[in-house]
Amino acid sequence: MATPSSAMGSFPHDAPDVVVQTRCPPLRSYETEQLKRAGAELRGLLTTNPKAVTPGMIADYKLLRDQCRAYAK
Repeated sequence: MATPSSAMGSFPHDAPDVVVQTRCPPLRSYETEQLKRAGAELRGLLTTNPKAVTPGMIADYKLLRDQCRAYAK
């Protein structure tokens, strides 16, 4: 029985290296006033509906933005 490496063959010594580069899409910037308004809206939503799912979704989006920023460095 052949081993997996011999069954698949091998690359020639002069084969190019494969480089994969992943990037996050550009992040949109928000004005300070927009961020303040969004925060106030979310606080209001949580006051009227403590079980609202929107704030959790926004937190997930913030985490994704933070990860994209870290990945870009």
